[in-house]
Amino acid sequence: MPRPRTTSLRFRLLASAGAILLLFLLLTGLALDRALGLYTRHAEFDRLQGLIYSLLGATDIDADGTVTIALDRIPAPRLQQPDSGLEAALFDASGRLLWQAPSLLRRPAPTAFPGVNQWRFDSRGSFSLSYGLEWLFGDDAERAERFTVTVTDRASPLLRETARLSHRLWLWLALISALLLAALTLLMHWGLRPLGSIRRSLDDIRNGRSQRLDVEVPDEIRPLTQSVNELIAHQEQQQHRFRHALADLAHSLKTPLAVIRNTPAARQDEQLAQQLGRIDDIIGYQLKRAASSGTAALTAPLPVRPVLERLQRALGKVYAARGIRFENRVPAEFTLRIGEDDLMELGGNLLDNAAKYGRSRVTVHSDGAALIIDDDGPGFPADAAELLRRGKRADSRQPGQGIGLAVVDDIARACALELELTRSESGGGRVIVRPKTDAD
Repeated sequence: MPRPRTTSLRFRLLASAGAILLLFLLLTGLALDRALGLYTRHAEFDRLQGLIYSLLGATDIDADGTVTIALDRIPAPRLQQPDSGLEAALFDASGRLLWQAPSLLRRPAPTAFPGVNQWRFDSRGSFSLSYGLEWLFGDDAERAERFTVTVTDRASPLLRETARLSHRLWLWLALISALLLAALTLLMHWGLRPLGSIRRSLDDIRNGRSQRLDVEVPDEIRPLTQSVNELIAHQEQQQHRFRHALADLAHSLKTPLAVIRNTPAARQDEQLAQQLGRIDDIIGYQLKRAASSGTAALTAPLPVRPVLERLQRALGKVYAARGIRFENRVPAEFTLRIGEDDLMELGGNLLDNAAKYGRSRVTVHSDGAALIIDDDGPGFPADAAELLRRGKRADSRQPGQGIGLAVVDDIARACALELELTRSESGGGRVIVRPKTDAD
């Protein structure tokens, strides 16, 4: 059975940060350990080199090849202590052993000898240094022979100290790793505390104890809380709009139904047709008003021109008999923050209204900030703003009068847009649709 993936943000951050920290400390430890080893080898080379110089200074070789070395002149007492680990030997050019220190209990095996004035250093297992030299015999140096001196330390105190330091280094790195991981855990808990506050605040909203996210959060999370609050406000607005639309629908239907119920039988057919038409208008208006989705918190800007082109092609067929011509001059980059369905409803009502009262032409264009719809009809009356006044009820309008503009006004308000009814430059009607500013 597959194990579920871990979805805890705290665990993911802590695991990734801990892995990076441990990798860093491991590489740091290896680098320090390597540096310590290099330092130890250089220090041993210098120490053994100084010991070889001391041996050469205390060495005397006569013409017969007899070697005499005054060990009491060499500052290395371990050379005189049997099996002390510090060993020295002198070989001739053929590899024959000429002299060995008292500390060397066994006969050393010949090694690969370096050239004259050359050094050979070996640090594998123990430290060993060899030096090739040329010894001159006679006052006039008429004879010269080659020798090799070798010094080996199998129990270097520096090596023991290096091993102890390396052990302590890894212990300190392990302790630092534990402390840093504990600090990272506390830091992660403190850094993610605002997310816990948001979760508790969301629980309060779900349980009805709160209406908004009002917790103090860092700047990086504040856009998230603002978007959530806008989303909550949008959902509340949608619920209010549905409830109000249903209440208005129920109230609006009372009057025409009462008229039908109280109409004498002689006039019932005429009154019935009239009131049924009115009921149809009321139902259409309220349903369109309730169906408006409004501006969601995360609604993306929508290009306006393609939607208007589809509407103009459809309306062009409807008003073909009247010869109404539709012109679309809206730039392709012009957008509004509105859902496509709402834009279809808003634009369809405005274009239909303009074509209904226009004579021959309906023009749609933009000034960069607003959508403008012009017609060449008689224009709006002086009290045109009353058509958009909030609170106008559907049952207070004449049948077929003002329903489209009322729907447009409701959609615009739900989408944070505002309408302005004025006159175009040619004297016809002009509708301006622009986003509301913060001051509004």
